[in-house]
Amino acid sequence: MPRQSHILRELFPRSLQQVEEILWTAKSKLEMRCTLKSLSETQVVLEVENDVPEVGTPGIVWLPYFRIFPVVVTASTDHGFTAEFDGLDDVMKKSLDFFLESRETGTQQRRPGWVVRTLYKTVYSIEQRMKGIENRTFLPQDYPWSLDFENHYASIRREVDNIFNNVDVGSIPLGVDQFPKAHSVLVAQQGKVEEEAKQLLPTLAQVVGNVPSLANAELSILAPGAELRLHKSAFRCFLRMHLGIIIPKGDVCLELEGERLEWQEGKVMIFDDFYPHRAWNKTEHTRVILMVDLFRPMPKWQKYFLRFAQQYAIPRLPTIPKEWLSW
Repeated sequence: MPRQSHILRELFPRSLQQVEEILWTAKSKLEMRCTLKSLSETQVVLEVENDVPEVGTPGIVWLPYFRIFPVVVTASTDHGFTAEFDGLDDVMKKSLDFFLESRETGTQQRRPGWVVRTLYKTVYSIEQRMKGIENRTFLPQDYPWSLDFENHYASIRREVDNIFNNVDVGSIPLGVDQFPKAHSVLVAQQGKVEEEAKQLLPTLAQVVGNVPSLANAELSILAPGAELRLHKSAFRCFLRMHLGIIIPKGDVCLELEGERLEWQEGKVMIFDDFYPHRAWNKTEHTRVILMVDLFRPMPKWQKYFLRFAQQYAIPRLPTIPKEWLSW
């Protein structure tokens, strides 16, 4: 079995030209390290030691802390398979072009520096030892604090309605990923509830502040017609909770590895957003949820380290505009 240090060197090279191993994830499977045999604009050829996926299996290929690429297996042998890229959007295509160019020319720009790469390696090593990483969804009853959001839903809904009584959805800042029509109102960041949120959303802020191992929280807003492409968290040290606040009738949904998870007003769901998921709002009305990230159960030293790493790895969201506090 390869030493952990060797695995980290392979998955965190100094240049994309040096990438020899890549990760493969299929539905209900943990990621599998594969040898990268060839890469083109249309397909990738991978070599594996065992568990060769069947032809027709959808999945993703990816590198830690880099873009994911949806694929479908089109051919297989005893020790490998070929997968064609499937449904790449413009952002994914741009990243793939950069990957290909880097492998051909040795381009090293835009790769993390030594300090950040070392930080990522440590985070990745910690995450590989975490328990329960094979689970995709979790019962709210196993996280009793999450039920407080359901109990306070009526007050939370009134506070959120107050926002939309004063501003149009288009004037609310976009989220950290800058997806079109996907807006965000910051509630908590790096484990601390924002002072502006305490004033604008007092009940919501109080309940968020009671979340054990809180990382971040925000109101996630999808305007009519919004579609979030397939994506995943870069980190598996978090779990994510959603509280349905304003859920229009019609085709509005979260899809986790092909499974539809329906939001309901006043109800919470908890899942692992490390696994590929997408969302859409194909209605004529705005969808609003509360999105809370929390640390998985882990030793205290790991949590302290990951909080430190979070400062460097996760962009900060803009705070609530001061003028909102005068409503």
